[in-house]
Amino acid sequence: MPTLIERLAPLIARGVVLDLAAMQTALSALGDPQARLPAVHVAGTNGKGSVSAMIDAVLRAAGQRVGRYTSPHLHRFVERIAIDGVPVDDGVAQAHCDRLLALMAADAVPTLTFFEATTALAWMCFASAAVDRVVLEVGLGGRLDATNVCAPDVTVITGIALDHQAYLGATVGAIAAEKAGIIKQGIPCVLGPRLRGPSEARDAIESVARRAGAPLIEALPVRVVGADATSTSLEVTFDGIILPVTVSLLGGYQPENVATAVAALDHLRARGVALDAAAVRAGLAAVRWPGRMERLGDVLLDGGHNLDGVAALCASPGLPPITAVVFGASSDKPWAAMLGRLAEAFPAARRYYAAASLARAVAPSAMLAVLPGEPCASPEDALEAALTHRGEGVVLACGSLYLVAAVRARLLSLVNDPPVGM
Repeated sequence: MPTLIERLAPLIARGVVLDLAAMQTALSALGDPQARLPAVHVAGTNGKGSVSAMIDAVLRAAGQRVGRYTSPHLHRFVERIAIDGVPVDDGVAQAHCDRLLALMAADAVPTLTFFEATTALAWMCFASAAVDRVVLEVGLGGRLDATNVCAPDVTVITGIALDHQAYLGATVGAIAAEKAGIIKQGIPCVLGPRLRGPSEARDAIESVARRAGAPLIEALPVRVVGADATSTSLEVTFDGIILPVTVSLLGGYQPENVATAVAALDHLRARGVALDAAAVRAGLAAVRWPGRMERLGDVLLDGGHNLDGVAALCASPGLPPITAVVFGASSDKPWAAMLGRLAEAFPAARRYYAAASLARAVAPSAMLAVLPGEPCASPEDALEAALTHRGEGVVLACGSLYLVAAVRARLLSLVNDPPVGM
């Protein structure tokens, strides 16, 4: 039987369509499952995946049945649709795919894009599993993203930086306005610590929030108490008290994500959702988000895929000695600037260039023309070369989540579904 990716592959050619009409029509034909399930809707340039994973983990620790929708997948397509922290069963997803494709073939549902179809599948899976709540990560932007048909009781914007300018606008303000499009009438929106204080992004978000009559909730500061090679200890504010927590996600940017997630959870608590301090502590301790500042033996993996993400990686305290860098990126990212930032942070590290199996991946020869390094035929070959010549240090694989997926699969002997950049 064809895999889900193979069955949905013909829709990839439709590309990205930023318009909610097809999505609304499709979900109406499916009984509007998104209208029956309360949601936490998470947007932002970086950090939205980690924040979604944290909120999901805490809600589950509190005893809720949670559906989580994120993109792209790291290894398997079904990772995009998780129920109770586990990727949806392939047979269940295939059955829903049968129904969706049959509706499209009969013209009962518009022909969807790949991302729209995947989002519709997620809602079908969540409804059939009767989840209590859904945590939705925005795919692209927010205002016209296929996820923006949900009924949230809180929205979240982690932060704003330049990314996807071809779709969202050339300035931080324009991008912020698009991401703020997830704000709903009267529904509070949590802002990550990076959006505290006056800025072009904050001004744009406040303008949207005023028109929607939506209160803005500031993520309260957290205090880093300590950190080691496997976790970070923090103090957060929840239910008006200072709460010590430990989170296993590494990286100097994760305390900001913790602050954002806890602020959203605290709002849900205030709205009557059964959440307590014990659930917050247990959920944050248990959360996992593979491929983001993840250490596997002598390799450090980070899927930061834009300049803001690479800068946050480089600024993370307590990094091990990086003696080799495996780098690949997509051509629509400022990859030369990303590469330059890595060279500044790790000047003595040997560089190995590779392209992930994605049409828009930058060719190693192009990277070589910008900065000296060793071009490799594949991410796997780059990994082997880097491990051979790393000396006493650690290999850093970064620049593209698709490259990280290939490297991680080699390290853990996993089989990847084809990457889909949408």
